[in-house]
Amino acid sequence: MNINRKDEPNVLVIASPSPITGGGGLRALRSLKEYVKHFNVFLFTPWGLWDNKKILQESAIYLRDLKNVGVRFAGFSRMPKAIHRPREIIGTRLFELFLSLTLPSMARMNVGIVDYDAIVVLHEVWDAVYSGIATKELFGAPSAIILQLPPFYGSRRRFLNIMKATLWWRELRGDSSLERALFKWEVIIRGLAEERLQKPRYEKALRKYDSILGISKAIVAEMGHEWSDKVRCLDPGVSLDYEDLEVIKRIKRRVKEKENYMVLGGRPSVDKGLVEALIATKLIAKHLLGIKLIVTGRITPVMLLRIKKACKKLGVDDKVVFTGFVSREKRFEIVAKAKLMLYPSHVDAFPYAVLESLHLGTPVVAYKIPALEIYYGKCPGVELVEECDVEALTIKAIDVLERGVEAVEPPKIKSWREIMSEEVELISRLTSR
Repeated sequence: MNINRKDEPNVLVIASPSPITGGGGLRALRSLKEYVKHFNVFLFTPWGLWDNKKILQESAIYLRDLKNVGVRFAGFSRMPKAIHRPREIIGTRLFELFLSLTLPSMARMNVGIVDYDAIVVLHEVWDAVYSGIATKELFGAPSAIILQLPPFYGSRRRFLNIMKATLWWRELRGDSSLERALFKWEVIIRGLAEERLQKPRYEKALRKYDSILGISKAIVAEMGHEWSDKVRCLDPGVSLDYEDLEVIKRIKRRVKEKENYMVLGGRPSVDKGLVEALIATKLIAKHLLGIKLIVTGRITPVMLLRIKKACKKLGVDDKVVFTGFVSREKRFEIVAKAKLMLYPSHVDAFPYAVLESLHLGTPVVAYKIPALEIYYGKCPGVELVEECDVEALTIKAIDVLERGVEAVEPPKIKSWREIMSEEVELISRLTSR
C-alpha cells in the first residue's frame, strides 16, 4: 500500500473510476493508479456515479483497489432527494439536460478540507466539469480537465445524426405516431438547448480551467477549430496497458479459429450505434445463415426488456445474444473469436474497443466519424462508411464476412507508460504554479 508522503503534492482528482461506466471510467481507474505513484491523490466522486446505487455497488471492487494502492477518498457530491422522484417520473433526457445545466448549484458537495496543490478532472460530463470549478473556487488551487469525449459539437450535422439514431430507436421500440411527433419537437427543443444553453455553459466553465487536455485530436475536430488554441490534445491519450497486452497474447495463443458471430464494439446504447447494429444484423442474417451478434456490457433490466422487444420486432431475437457485463479477459476472448466487430458509434474520441479488436485479429466495420477516421482510417482490417448509412454498413460487413481481409493491424501509437509519463509531467507543472 502506498503511504501518503508529505513531500509530494496533494492532488484532488474528480472522477468516476469504474469500467462499469465504459472506457472513460476504465481510463480514470488506470490514471489514478499511476498518479498515486507520484502524488498524494484524493478522489472526489461527482453525483453521476454516487447517485446510481446499482453502479456504485458493482464498482465497489475497483474503489477498494484504489484504496489499497493509497488513493484517499476526499468526498462526493449528490443531488437532493427531492430531485430523484421527478426524474424517475418524467424520465426524459430533456429533464436531465435541464436539471444538470440549470440547477448545478443544487448539488450537495461533501469534500474534505486539505491544502490541495492541484485539481484534476478526468471526465467531460457536466457533473464532473461543474465539480471541478466548484472545488477550484473553494480551495483556490490550479485546475486541469481531461476531455475524454467532446463536451459539445461544433458541427450541427453530428448532433442531428445522433438525434436521427435516437428517432430510429423510438420507431423500433414501437412508439405511437403521437409519441414520434412529440419526439420531433423534442429534437428541436434539445437542439436549441444545445446551442443556446448547453454549449455556452460548457464554454464558460471550460475557460475557468488553467489547462484543458483532449484525449485525442478528435476532441478539437468535434468541438470546432476555434478551440484549437485552448485545448492541448494528446495524440492519443489512450493505449492498452501492459496487463491488457499480456492477456491479449494469452488469448491469441488459445483461440485458433473464428466462430460464426459478430460482436458489437461499444456499450449497448443508442449513441454507440445499437439500433444500426440490430438492423444490420437482420439484413446480414438474410445472406449468411447462422450468423449471430454478441452484445456485451451492462444493461439495466428495463432497457434490456426494451431491446429484446425491438429484436423481436425485427425478427432477430434468436440472432442476438446478450452477455451482460463480463470481465476484460472474457470480453477479449469473445472479440478474438468473432469474425467481425460492428462499430457504428456516433460518439467517440479514441475507442478502446477498436484498438482491442485489431490487436486480437478481428476486423472492424465502423462509421467514419473523426475519432475513427483520424486514428484508424488507414489501418488494415478497418472499413469505414458514412455515418448513419446502414445500407453501406451492411454491405461492407457482408463483404468482410464473406471475403475476409488481407490483414488486421493496430495503429502504431504511444505506450500507456509514455502517455502516463506525459500526463504526470503536465500535472507536476500544474502543482508548481
